[in-house]
Amino acid sequence: MAGIPSEFIEQLLDRIDIVDVISPRITLKKAGKDYQALCPFHTENTPSFTVSQGKQFYHCFGCGKSGSAIGFLMEFEGMEFVDSVETLAQSAGMEVPNQGNHSNNTKNLYQIIENANRYFVNHFGINEDVQNYIKNRGISSETCLTFQVGYAPDSWDGLIKKLKHSNQVELQKAGLLAQNDAGRVYDKFRGRIMFPIQDRRGRVIAFGGRALQKDQKPKYLNSPETPLFHKGKELYGLNIARKHSNSKSIIVVEGYMDVIALHEVGFKNAVATLGTATSQYHIVTLLRSYEEIVFCFDGDQAGIDAAWKALVISLPVYRDDKSIRFLFLPEQHDPDTYVKKYGAQAFQNQLDNAAMLSSVLLNKLQNGLDINTIDGRAKFINKSKSYLTELPKGQFRKLLTEEISQIAKSSINFSNTKKHNKIQSIDQWTPVRKAIAILLNQPNLVINLPPEINFNQIQQNGTDILQKIVELCRKNPNINTASLLENFRNEETYAHLSALTSTPLNLNNEQMLLELKDIKKHFEKSLRRIKIDRLRQKQANDGLTNEEKQKLVELLTNQIL
Repeated sequence: MAGIPSEFIEQLLDRIDIVDVISPRITLKKAGKDYQALCPFHTENTPSFTVSQGKQFYHCFGCGKSGSAIGFLMEFEGMEFVDSVETLAQSAGMEVPNQGNHSNNTKNLYQIIENANRYFVNHFGINEDVQNYIKNRGISSETCLTFQVGYAPDSWDGLIKKLKHSNQVELQKAGLLAQNDAGRVYDKFRGRIMFPIQDRRGRVIAFGGRALQKDQKPKYLNSPETPLFHKGKELYGLNIARKHSNSKSIIVVEGYMDVIALHEVGFKNAVATLGTATSQYHIVTLLRSYEEIVFCFDGDQAGIDAAWKALVISLPVYRDDKSIRFLFLPEQHDPDTYVKKYGAQAFQNQLDNAAMLSSVLLNKLQNGLDINTIDGRAKFINKSKSYLTELPKGQFRKLLTEEISQIAKSSINFSNTKKHNKIQSIDQWTPVRKAIAILLNQPNLVINLPPEINFNQIQQNGTDILQKIVELCRKNPNINTASLLENFRNEETYAHLSALTSTPLNLNNEQMLLELKDIKKHFEKSLRRIKIDRLRQKQANDGLTNEEKQKLVELLTNQIL
């Protein structure tokens, strides 16, 4: 658990109420003893997101997302595990204990990157050539200050010398150093304008560096993946957009300078992907906070291809209550050059006329086809099917299907081909699975399992997991479901156990006790059989002592009874 003692996690999850954590973020409605809501992680019209106050656990029966309050913050807010724990601890008035080497290393990385950022900002402030370059690009000192624009001197070891008190291994881990084939370590960023990348809490976690010289390659150089920085999850300028703009729309562009240039002329609601294609994580993140996403791409073929990729990746997470549009600028222009040449109003006009996702999709599907022929319409229907089935069920999908039917002059109905796993009845479960499910739902029932049974000896599928659950329940008699599951967060079994926790057992307390009684008999019988087999094996090989012979007779007698 990232160096945080499991006992503290249990105390934390026992202190807070998951309903208090989730309800300020999504609208919960009471449904019996639980709460329900439209799932924040996928599009749906009927609530399938359930929050159990008793188990301190959430689960969506539509998309399968589930977990504790810690897991919810990680999914909904995009927090790392430690950040989620610290946020909850602060709300509960608790202090997170010493987190060991992992936490210290993480804090060191944040500090190292912040020190590097100061180094770059300071050099920007004293380098007139770099400042003049930025001014010639139409960027004010105020905007540079907002984005903390910096400069990395053209030196092989300037940063190394400045941060000489920091371990070089940590500097490399932070993505600030590079190493050649001969093993020489040197500054990764040299002779570049530096754009610090912030997380949602405003902490600098990485950098993007733009070349100053035309012959300098590559033009843009980004930090590598680090323990703090994951390209597919971060968006440049998001923290600044949230702080400086109240717009319900967010503009997604391709470059750092595009974001800064738009901010300079008043469009403070712009963000950029970080040298990667738009990811589904990006889209889900933005749709949580904004009513509309406008993708703004260059008007060349590369921009058109990037827009299509963004559209396709958007389909599975598209929502009826949101909209996605696409703005294609004239060829040879990006947002930076466009606003400089034509001004803010012209860019606003372009925004107002951005194409809806449905229009872009339909135009693409019809491209190259003669819809006036039967053959063309048949191909159109066939091409449409794979994209429509990616959309969540809802009004948008229904209306788009009707539109395709009109264009094709044929009544069509595309059903969702995605199959969902059927849940077996508990009567069909193995005793091990039953025991795990019952203890996950009611950890206090562990007292009904004999303490002398070591389930690892039975060696059936899942007995190792059951043994760990039993030990955790016995160690902390007051442990709840959420706390129990957190002990498996970093294990492969976590998703399976979460799903099992969410599966309705349809058993009352008395029925659970009867099930455990039968399970106990099954385990005792299995252990007896194992002991008999071992003694018989020893009898065949080496013979038995008198005591062992007596034990074997006793076991065989009990087996008959």
